[in-house]
Amino acid sequence: MPPLFDSEKCIRCGMCVRDCPAYILELDKKRDRTPRVIEEYRLECWHCGNCRISCPCGAISFEFPLYTLV
Repeated sequence: MPPLFDSEKCIRCGMCVRDCPAYILELDKKRDRTPRVIEEYRLECWHCGNCRISCPCGAISFEFPLYTLV
């Protein structure tokens, strides 16, 4: 599962995009510059947590399906 972005907490600094080693994130220039996962690469997320760690606002989280937590 790719990262989830809370647009209310996000300050649109782009640090998550810069720190993603898989290069699957981009700033959504069409709307409000909130980071998003590039759709064709959404399954390429490594779940490394670099984006979440680099976010100064805590706007990024991950949701894992229950079967992966067992």
